[in-house]
Formats: sequence, structure tokens, C-alpha cells
Amino acid sequence: MKEAIITADDIVGKEAVDPHGAVLGVVVKLHIDTRSKQITGITVDLGFLKPDLFVGIDYIHHFGVDAVLLNKVPAERFRNMRVIAVDGTEIGHVKDVVLEDSVITQLTVIPLHKKAFSKVLYHIPVSEIKEIGASVILRKEMTP
Repeated sequence: MKEAIITADDIVGKEAVDPHGAVLGVVVKLHIDTRSKQITGITVDLGFLKPDLFVGIDYIHHFGVDAVLLNKVPAERFRNMRVIAVDGTEIGHVKDVVLEDSVITQLTVIPLHKKAFSKVLYHIPVSEIKEIGASVILRKEMTP
């Protein structure tokens, strides 16, 4: 019977993979509560010029042999992502993510050409999103 114990070396350096199979980045830290001696989460390096992302233990489904598998996509992953209309026009960037029962329902977007002190924001429902990769691509054109 295979041992059910792994070490930090087995986790650090592995890719963190969301439930859709997308690689978020590489695990660079393991967080442990010193009092309870329990893992509280991991830190994922999202890549060049992107801030590291803390992923809490509630988001982790399984520490696999080849990767850390997540049970949901951390909303923080989408913040500051570029938002582009289907015609290639850049609309702005994601300010916030609206969740209902841990499912993304809407993105709040700061327009690219926002005037100083303007409170104008776009609220884009998930139904209007074509795909999310390096950027958020919308299903239709949008006037910035």
C-alpha cells in the first residue's frame, strides 16, 4: 500500500491546475499553521510580472503526483486581466469578480479610457464572455 504522506518537496515546483485543466502557475510555497500543524494553502507563481497568488486549502482538491489539482478557480486569478472585445478592441481590465456559491457570475471592469475620478465601471455577466486565457475575450463588440 502506498504511503499517504508527502513532503513539501513533493508539492513545491508542481503546477497548480484548475478544474478546467488550465495551469495557473507553479507552486512556490507551502503555508502551514504553526499551532494546528495543518496546511493552510499554497502560493502560486503566476508568471513573469504577475504577483504571486495565495490559494487557500479549501481550493485544493488533491495533491497529485504531477500537479496540485484545484476544485475551483480562485477569483483573484482574474483581477487586472485585460478585457478584449471579439473584434480585438481592448475594453479595460478586471477590477473585481462577483461570485455566487463560489461560481463567477460577473466581472467588474474598469474601462481603458476612464477619466480621472470617474466611477464608470462595466458589469459584464459571465454569459457575455467567450473565453478566458491570458485575457478575457468577450462574445461581442463593445463600445469603450
